[in-house]
Amino acid sequence: MNVAFGHRIWWVDAFVGANERGNPAVVVLLERPLPDDEMQQIAFELGVSETGFLLSVGGTWTLRWFTPSVEVDLCGHATLAAAHVLTHELHAGSEHFFHTRSGILSSRRLDRGLIGIDLPRLDLAPAEATYVGGAFGPVRDVVLAGPHVIVELDSYDALCSVNPDPVTLFLVPSTLIIAVCQGGPDVDAALRVFAPRLGLAEDPVTGSALCALAPWWMARTGSPTVTVRQASPRGGIMHARLFETNVEIAGHARTFFAGDLRP
Repeated sequence: MNVAFGHRIWWVDAFVGANERGNPAVVVLLERPLPDDEMQQIAFELGVSETGFLLSVGGTWTLRWFTPSVEVDLCGHATLAAAHVLTHELHAGSEHFFHTRSGILSSRRLDRGLIGIDLPRLDLAPAEATYVGGAFGPVRDVVLAGPHVIVELDSYDALCSVNPDPVTLFLVPSTLIIAVCQGGPDVDAALRVFAPRLGLAEDPVTGSALCALAPWWMARTGSPTVTVRQASPRGGIMHARLFETNVEIAGHARTFFAGDLRP
């Protein structure tokens, strides 16, 4: 009788706050490499917006991210979840480095229970309002940021009430569609993120959006730091600090449950 357990898993809510439930990510600690199609099937079965697969290789960590339908090049909240698991569940130190499809990323424990992760900074370029095809109605500004687009709305109320047409959103040629406004409850800015091309109608909390939003905030205010609220039904709080080539994104995380994945 084979009684061996399979891969360890942790369901982690990333970027939580006092009243914000954050974005769920499942972190899978692999015992051995798995074929891509098996990882994709696991992510499909788990059904959260992102599943992160951690594998120890020669004393370093590899990290890959899968939505229920595709593998992605970068995911902020699943990276924060992986760092949380290594730091607080496995007690594997307070600083970690991950080999990923976006290069080597790092994480560290910060003050006040925060965990910081370094993600690559994106460059900005102006765009016409027609780029988003009227999905958001009248907008204040539209800015391209690498594979993503930032759509600035007039107010926090406008951000919360907007209900973009899914077909129009899917036709926008960007991976993440980041709707943002200056201001919000107890924060510098607020955002919502739509990712129909990744199979996500609206993402609960999106760490990688800060790769674009931190440079956007710097361009408007001159400040290298920003605290943002993601105004999704679950809600999330993120802090960002802009550097020359990267953005340090910080937040709190908590483990919802842990278990074993049976092959």
